[in-house]
Amino acid sequence: MTIAASSLLIAMLAAPAHTAGVKPSPVALPATVESTVPAIRLTPIAVAEEAAPQTSLGDRFTPRWAFDAKRPPAMPAMYAGFGVLQALDIYSTQRAMSSGATEMNPLLGPASRNTAAMVAVKGASTALTIYFAERAWKRNPKGAMVLMSVINGVTAAVVARNLHNAK
Repeated sequence: MTIAASSLLIAMLAAPAHTAGVKPSPVALPATVESTVPAIRLTPIAVAEEAAPQTSLGDRFTPRWAFDAKRPPAMPAMYAGFGVLQALDIYSTQRAMSSGATEMNPLLGPASRNTAAMVAVKGASTALTIYFAERAWKRNPKGAMVLMSVINGVTAAVVARNLHNAK
């Protein structure tokens, strides 16, 4: 899981940004429309993003990515779901290990018998996953949503397998 998710994350971060710093090019439209409709003249309207951003004192500590665009409500829900799945993974791993199963993840092997160490490792991995998903979202919003969906799905499968082994 970790290798596949890392590869997908690296590929998304390496992809060129589709909207970062790109201004739309003007579209040439005819000044008049040849029909029974009277002549239409199009005038450009000032784009809001060309104006200097107004920041207040409280915005000084807010990261710039928070102002880039609106996040769909699914992203925070996927982050929360990932946190819940990580907590369930800790619980299901402890139950499976008490039933005689062994930890298959070589990174968590030494920490699997100590609950506090496992919580620390899982907490750090959750925070890093959300951080890198946010960075990926900045360049590729759809890809970041797919990434979080895949990570949540794989984590749910791991939890299900742990609970199956805990019987």
